Amino acid sequence: MSSIIQSLTSMIKPEMIGAIGKTFGVDTTKVETAVGAAGPLLLGSMARTASTADGADSLLRLLPSNGEGILGSIGNIGSMLGGLMNAGGSSGALSSVLGRGSNAVSASLSKAVGFNVTPLLSMLAPAMLGIVSKLAKGSGLNGAGIASLLTKENAEFTGNPANAATMSLVNSAMQSGDNATAMITTYGDSWSKVVAGPAAVLYMVASSDMSGPIGSVKEARAANDALLAAANAAEPTSLIAAAFTGGITKDALTSLKTMAPDRASLMNVIQGSISAVREHNPGESRAFNDTLFAVATATANAAREGGFLGIGGTVVSKDEQQALDTLKAAFA
Repeated sequence: MSSIIQSLTSMIKPEMIGAIGKTFGVDTTKVETAVGAAGPLLLGSMARTASTADGADSLLRLLPSNGEGILGSIGNIGSMLGGLMNAGGSSGALSSVLGRGSNAVSASLSKAVGFNVTPLLSMLAPAMLGIVSKLAKGSGLNGAGIASLLTKENAEFTGNPANAATMSLVNSAMQSGDNATAMITTYGDSWSKVVAGPAAVLYMVASSDMSGPIGSVKEARAANDALLAAANAAEPTSLIAAAFTGGITKDALTSLKTMAPDRASLMNVIQGSISAVREHNPGESRAFNDTLFAVATATANAAREGGFLGIGGTVVSKDEQQALDTLKAAFA
């Protein structure tokens, strides 16, 4: 029987490696390194989670009920690339597998291999869960049985000297995740405001002068691109990487809707995020503020306001400029 890691990596055919390389504009050797590290990274994280009874039970609940997950969705290049493009940020499955420090884990591995691996990991995490689910169902394993299986396979891989280089990448990434988790824990409930900060900035600027459907999409993309650029440029152990490597996520948007049910509440979220960082990570306060303002500026410059069908109008309207000025004052 193939190991869990072998089952995962065998799904990524050589032609898929080439397609991923073209998609991200990187050499295939970098993609091969990333795929090679993804399996043991996900397996090791799952084995760690399952090392306690509560963790094993939570992992069991996380497994897809059909025992397959997205195993079929990356069976060809077209569906695989579609999965990568739709996994621009950290997926729910990836966050569940890697824990609260998942962004830092992705940032560390991305830095090591030379391209943003978050979409790739976000695609492979559900596939890994599907493989484990299929094995569990086939052998009738409960939580304890799954824990035993994961521990055994993880020990076999990590104990093989041939895997030393890969494990160096994996261990470094997991250590970054542990460091980020420790930092995030110190924030308590205020961490949700930190994560929602960029989304609040996006909404504040975008809603100051509505651009229409096409303009709104451009603004959202520009804001997310600016956030990802800041996260990719940051050190993996930094606040920026820990919070924003996944971009503006669905979880952040959902959290923002709860914290800011109307436009008037957006500034409270933004100021709350600024205050939280100033209290817990004062050394990164400036970098955090600069990141939020970069998101705001990218949003304002993404689409022309006024005019007709994109013709005429201004890049930054009077109302958008007022929003930028308000934010700039808050960041001072």
